[in-house]
Amino acid sequence: MAEACGTSTSSSTDRWIELDIVSKICSLNYNLPESDDKIFKDECMYCFKTPLHSDGLYVCLERFAGFCNDHVMGYYKRTARKGFLWCKQIKKMLPEAEEPQDKVTKLAIGVEGGFCSGPKYDITSEYAVVLAPDFDAKIPLNRITSKLAQLCHKIIENEGVQRQEILEAGMQIWEGEARVNTRHLNLEQIDNGKRIPPWGWKCEEEGCDLKENLWLNLTDGAIMCGRSQYIQEGVMSKGQNHARLHFDLTGYPLVVKLGTITKDDADVFSYDEDESVRDPNLKQHLLHFGIDMDKTEKTEKSTLEMELDLNQKWEWEMCQEDGANLELVYGPGFTGIINIGSSCYISATLQMLLQIPDFVQAYGIECEKHFLNVSIFNSHYDFNCQTAKVFSSLLSGEFSRKDGDCNGIKPVQFRKIVGRGNAEFSTTRQQDADEYIRILFDRIDQFLKKPKPVDAVRFKLEQRLEDQATNRVRYSYSEEVVLSLNVPEKSAFKQSEQTVETGAPVRSTISFADCLSATFGRQEIADFRSPITNEVQGAIEQYRIATFPDYLIIQLKKFTLAEDYSIKKLDVNVEMPDEIDLGAFRAHGKQPEEMLLPHEFAKSELTLNRSSPGIDPQVFNRLCRSGITPEAARRAIHITKNTGFDAALDWIMHSVGDRDINEEHPDLWTKVFPLLASAVDGIAIEQLTNLGFSVYQARYALQKVNTGINDAADWLFSNVDSIPPEEKDQEIKDYFFSVDVPKECRDGKERYRLIGFISHMGSSPFSGHYVAHMKKNSKWYLFNDEKVAISQNPPKFLGYVYLYERCCDPEATTSEEISIRN
Repeated sequence: MAEACGTSTSSSTDRWIELDIVSKICSLNYNLPESDDKIFKDECMYCFKTPLHSDGLYVCLERFAGFCNDHVMGYYKRTARKGFLWCKQIKKMLPEAEEPQDKVTKLAIGVEGGFCSGPKYDITSEYAVVLAPDFDAKIPLNRITSKLAQLCHKIIENEGVQRQEILEAGMQIWEGEARVNTRHLNLEQIDNGKRIPPWGWKCEEEGCDLKENLWLNLTDGAIMCGRSQYIQEGVMSKGQNHARLHFDLTGYPLVVKLGTITKDDADVFSYDEDESVRDPNLKQHLLHFGIDMDKTEKTEKSTLEMELDLNQKWEWEMCQEDGANLELVYGPGFTGIINIGSSCYISATLQMLLQIPDFVQAYGIECEKHFLNVSIFNSHYDFNCQTAKVFSSLLSGEFSRKDGDCNGIKPVQFRKIVGRGNAEFSTTRQQDADEYIRILFDRIDQFLKKPKPVDAVRFKLEQRLEDQATNRVRYSYSEEVVLSLNVPEKSAFKQSEQTVETGAPVRSTISFADCLSATFGRQEIADFRSPITNEVQGAIEQYRIATFPDYLIIQLKKFTLAEDYSIKKLDVNVEMPDEIDLGAFRAHGKQPEEMLLPHEFAKSELTLNRSSPGIDPQVFNRLCRSGITPEAARRAIHITKNTGFDAALDWIMHSVGDRDINEEHPDLWTKVFPLLASAVDGIAIEQLTNLGFSVYQARYALQKVNTGINDAADWLFSNVDSIPPEEKDQEIKDYFFSVDVPKECRDGKERYRLIGFISHMGSSPFSGHYVAHMKKNSKWYLFNDEKVAISQNPPKFLGYVYLYERCCDPEATTSEEISIRN
């Protein structure tokens, strides 16, 4: 009896506590969310914990900001807001379907027709209200008053900020379909009376009897075989490329692959557009030759299906290192990044940056500094906060637990913030990892004043130009964050042989020394006009490294611009050593016996390699790195109205025959010209400081001589000791107040060891897949999106971007050391 009374008393006490909590929450100042209010219920504002994590997520009833158990107390102490809706989700795996997965039809992950993103789950949710600071006392929603319940249900029913912002931006997850409508919608077809039978086709080229891989030319009805393609080890599709030869002879561009025609679609290729295309008028074009799409039956794989089959096999082999059983690893620094739609280039880049202590310190260890520096809601849109959120979460180990069901992070907002304002990186399409590294570093330099983690990889590159007419020289310097090395094209484009056993192509192998020679060797500029003699006798250009950073990022230029301006990947292996010595390529600046070549600020030279107002500098630099002249790049961006890299490149491809394509657009010259006078002072100061003089000494000499950089340099070499102390000449400081002084670059020994690399699989930097291999504590690890494993055989020869760190012991040697001399 006493026991029963005790239970009743306890239950009554609990009920009074509940009523007290509910009463206090109801007394808070809150309003129902409006339709455009942002509700942050998807994940914690400061990390990637979601309602699926064990402690759930707490959403503030007043400001609708969500926090995990680790961060909610700090929010309460900072703001004194007490009322929260606790959201908890439980994931239950559904039984696997007995039937196999439907055939993959798209180069995509987690979408209908794409690769399966993982097991299927059923999610159940539970909710309660809590009153800080007692987060353990959770009141079920059926115990609260109607108005408070209405508020909670409004939050529950809301889409959440991630989904809301996607809908507002009109963004969709990219499904990997690269086909666009052909420009030959009104294709002129020859009325030659030819009718194509429903079967029995063979190549019409004399002497060729192939009966598969056949393409119908939609202009004249010719049936020709396609090119032979490597499908997998030991398997090649048959073909003599007669369809392409027929196009070369006739100029008839559009072909359809026989055997792929269904009532809805077919495999169509445009030779002059150099890509697979969609032909909206395909039904009419086929009827011209007696083919009724409604009555055809598919008998062959399309090019996309063959590519999918190859990708599935190749990506599996490469990522699993030829089928090796890889051991998964967990813990701090081994957190995976879940693919959020063609985001592998982001994942690989971030895992690489975790190897550099400067970035770990600035955004991982000092993350709280960024969180406290802005308001709660601004943190969602703040670059430093989102970067700190990513780095601290990757380093914490909270999202990398063995047997954990919430491993990996989804940097959705980080991706948006980095790409904000950029026509290419603001989309969910695949991007070039090298370009992304440069974009990310630009953002860090822009938003983080101190410390400057990019200084760890920043270096200065020297360009030496020798005028052949006078033997005078000119030195120019540029700040870089990535050392881009040329891949010798003769070796890269060497015709691949095939092994007798398998028929698979044998890739060319190039040494690291070959890449260094191709980059730092003497290059002839045949059309250079001497600014002294005005004669066109050419010049010799040569590059050297002026400063050596603590960490050196090396990119191999495996993607190149073909003659038709399409981007092609060089089919090569590059032997990258574990240790390198680049001392032979250190810059030494102007030598005593050398005479300087004057800077001639003519129209053509002043605009060289410079962007201008109204021109997206990132798209401009990207085009120039692809081999397009600066004038053509600016013209393309201007004419396409800054709509992005793809639009500009497409315009160039279609305008390559224009006489004025490599001339400055008149509209742009009028915008650039007013900037040139101010640019001269900055360039002159940079040139003089690179000769070893201080910025102050350079400024003083330029004003003292007032006849140009060469006279200023000569004056400095003879009179530098006569320059008054800097603090006594404030007038000169004021005169050059607006000059943009170059950043300082760290410098040290030239020996480096390999600690990581990013590999790309596929034919284009804008498709395929990126993975990262990183070396930690003398062991290699593979980072493949959300999966992290011990690497058994890291394919160093397949890398695209490499990370080297300076050797601590300059006397250390290894079996793979390389020392290259001129």
